Amino acid sequence: MTVKQSEKGLFEECFDRDLPPDKLKKLLALFSDTKTVTDFLLELRELDSFTDMKRGELYPEVIGGSTRLRRTIAKVYDVALIQAQPNFGCNGCIDTFLSYVQWLECTSSRRQGIVVAIPTYFRYHHKIGALRIRFLGVPFRPGFQYPIDDVLTTVRKESPSCLFLVTPNNPTGIPIPDKQLFEILDNVPDDLNIAIDRTCANIEPEVGTKSLLKKYAHKRLAVFHSFSKYYGMSHLRIGFTVFSNVEMAAEVDRYLPFGLNLEAVLKATYILTTAGEIGPDKRILNFIRENRGLVERFLERNENYQCTDFKSNYAILTLPEQLPSREFNRCLLDKGVLVMPGHELPDSDERSVRIHTGGPPLYMSRMLEAIERQH
Repeated sequence: MTVKQSEKGLFEECFDRDLPPDKLKKLLALFSDTKTVTDFLLELRELDSFTDMKRGELYPEVIGGSTRLRRTIAKVYDVALIQAQPNFGCNGCIDTFLSYVQWLECTSSRRQGIVVAIPTYFRYHHKIGALRIRFLGVPFRPGFQYPIDDVLTTVRKESPSCLFLVTPNNPTGIPIPDKQLFEILDNVPDDLNIAIDRTCANIEPEVGTKSLLKKYAHKRLAVFHSFSKYYGMSHLRIGFTVFSNVEMAAEVDRYLPFGLNLEAVLKATYILTTAGEIGPDKRILNFIRENRGLVERFLERNENYQCTDFKSNYAILTLPEQLPSREFNRCLLDKGVLVMPGHELPDSDERSVRIHTGGPPLYMSRMLEAIERQH
């Protein structure tokens, strides 16, 4: 199987090529029938004696569903409604928050720039660059240990407008320990905007977001959550931000999208209503644990490879010295296995690839077997 790659390793021909009409028809048959959904919702309106001549179609349900989700988030996290802001997954939360930061920097020159430990999620590079905001990347310590002292020094010397804490980290899969997280939050200025990106699952115990918001109510703190990595719902694009500061939340609120995907909103509302504070699905956590075991056994057999001590959905696999990431990537593509090569990421590294560790162990086994077959 030969797979051609396109556009910086983020898209592949096997997934973005045109679908034959018969395959497209079969695929669409798996999704909800639009007419059935519409008819059912209109029936519910009739039962409630409502006739919508104001907007038409299903806009009331979309807007009402988004508001209902917002109320649910606010109740679960014990915050005001304005502090609970649903969005299109983690990327929607990032884009909205960074648009706010751009406005903040344009209206005040007192603080400029965004601090984040690197390597980090590529979206931060792309969006920060697009908004012409100063990117202040702080390299991880050896072994991808969080550079807490360097981050605090950078915040003190550079006077940034925002600090991003991505935990667990994407791409390393390593969380910031609670003790370090508290140390950072305790030692940065109260007027610094802080965004904690908790998009990825964590197999280790961690302080709850609700507790963080209470403990740091005096800070300008935003916490991102997504249902993608926790529940395998990336195709629905749904997540939310919760804030510790009402004033800050009101300023960010102006940048929120108008309405969200109704199916995603309903599923997210149901999960929060039944489970309370969002947490990873046990199935995903078990996948990560099993994949850790597979990787550990692979490393015992292949000492020329290394892997980050991942506790989450992603990890960095470091390659043997004589094997650059572009060659490694090409070999795996020929076997139908896709990874994200390090040389095509913003924090370019010819010696590594990012791998997904939150999927079924069968897929991890296939990749590791493909690697061993190429030697």
